[in-house]
Amino acid sequence: MSEIFLRNKTILDIMSLVHFVFGIGISLFIIFLFKNISKKMFFVISLSVLFVWEFFEAFLRAISVYYYRLRNSFDFLPAGWFSAESAINIIGDMIAGFLGILIIYLIFKKCNKFLQII
Repeated sequence: MSEIFLRNKTILDIMSLVHFVFGIGISLFIIFLFKNISKKMFFVISLSVLFVWEFFEAFLRAISVYYYRLRNSFDFLPAGWFSAESAINIIGDMIAGFLGILIIYLIFKKCNKFLQII
């Protein structure tokens, strides 16, 4: 199972699915948290959370290299969680997360659930 979580030079891996679901989840959370949100603010907040999450992952991986104890404290995470990601894989994860956000955006736009700003 740990081979699935290894970050190679592939654009998509099993963690891309996690980012896709995260994009859907954060989008729904933002829509239900801010009931009357404009389309522009929806995208700004959703994409900001997605970018911050990716930087948080990179931060955890960076400090785990220097602090072996930190890596052992997160033993509930899948094997290979702290392995390095290639730039192309990070881009793939961001695209997968964006697709999750886009799907929710299109559904709510079709239902006309966004605040109309003139």
